[in-house]
Amino acid sequence: MNETTIVNNYFLPPDNIRNKILKMKKMIFGTLLLVALSIASFAGGSKADKKLLSDLTMTLKNSTQVVHSSTTDYTKATFSFNGKTTSVFYDQVDGELIGFSIRITESELPQAALETMKKKYSDWTLVDAIMFIDKDANVNFFTQVKKDETNLALRLSLNGHVSIYNRMPAE
Repeated sequence: MNETTIVNNYFLPPDNIRNKILKMKKMIFGTLLLVALSIASFAGGSKADKKLLSDLTMTLKNSTQVVHSSTTDYTKATFSFNGKTTSVFYDQVDGELIGFSIRITESELPQAALETMKKKYSDWTLVDAIMFIDKDANVNFFTQVKKDETNLALRLSLNGHVSIYNRMPAE
C-alpha cells in the first residue's frame, strides 16, 4: 500500500464519507432484517409439536365419534386421540382454529414444573391436567388445582415455571 492511498482514504471529501456511512448502515440494517426474518420463520412449535398438530388434525377428520358443542366464544369438538379425551377449539366468529387440548395424567406433566407446583401448592389437590397445542404448534401445559372452595388454573412451563393462569369459580 503506498502513501498516496493512505492519504486519499484518510482525507476523503465529506460527501464520500457520508455515502460510505450510509451504505454501511444499510448493510447492517439489511443483515439485521435478514436475521429477524430468519428467526421469525422458525417461530412456533418444534418439529415434533408440528407433527402432533398434524396427527390431531388427521385424527379429527377421520374420527366417527365426535361430540360438538359451542359457547359465545368458541366451537368445540371432542373426540378420542390415542385413547385420550381430546378437544379442538375454533373461533366462533371466523371459524379459525384456536387449538387442541388433550387430557393428560399428572405423570405426563413436565417434571420440573410438576415439582415446582407440588412445592408451591403442596396443600392443594390436582383436579385436572391438559396439554394445549395452539394453531402454531406451540405446546402449553395447564392444571386445575383446588383448595377448599378455591379453584385455580395454573400454567406450567417446560423449564419449571408455574403461574396462575386464571381463578376459577367454585364448583
